[in-house]
Amino acid sequence: MKISIVSSSTRRGRISHRIALALEQAIHEKGHQAEVIDLAELALPPFEERFALLENPSAELQDLNQKLIATEAFIFLSPEYNGAISSGLKNFIDLFAKDPFSAKPIGVATGSTGAMGGVRAAYQLQQNILTINAFPHPRMLMVGKMDQVLDEKGRVVEPSYGRSQDGFLTAFLDFAQRLSS
Repeated sequence: MKISIVSSSTRRGRISHRIALALEQAIHEKGHQAEVIDLAELALPPFEERFALLENPSAELQDLNQKLIATEAFIFLSPEYNGAISSGLKNFIDLFAKDPFSAKPIGVATGSTGAMGGVRAAYQLQQNILTINAFPHPRMLMVGKMDQVLDEKGRVVEPSYGRSQDGFLTAFLDFAQRLSS
């Protein structure tokens, strides 16, 4: 199965990207293809219109759209900023809208340096996923104290987090495979 992890923090010194790196490695270990789509590396335009209605989308946007269409399942990862998902992720969702996501499974992962792990952003993100005609997995990965459970390279340094991530991925991959077949 081909899974894209959308890492949405574009902030300098970001910590949540560690979660994307950890998920990517764990998905590979479970025998699936995984790729991180790092919004910090993309020059997405501010939302003016959905991709399908853009008159002259750049080659970069066209390539990204094709990559999204080829993806079988997604994990949307967002830090919690002021009780909400990152503006970069909202822009990404609005730009590509429904076409590449429709009828596909999407997992929710959020993180914060506080204990709650981005719970408000997680619930908001599940609602956004429903509006793009995708299937949000009911189990979410909410990573509290993300600066303490993963190192800079996405290696797990807190065993309880490793168990939580594994439980999330096992359930999500089962869900995604059932929807794909």
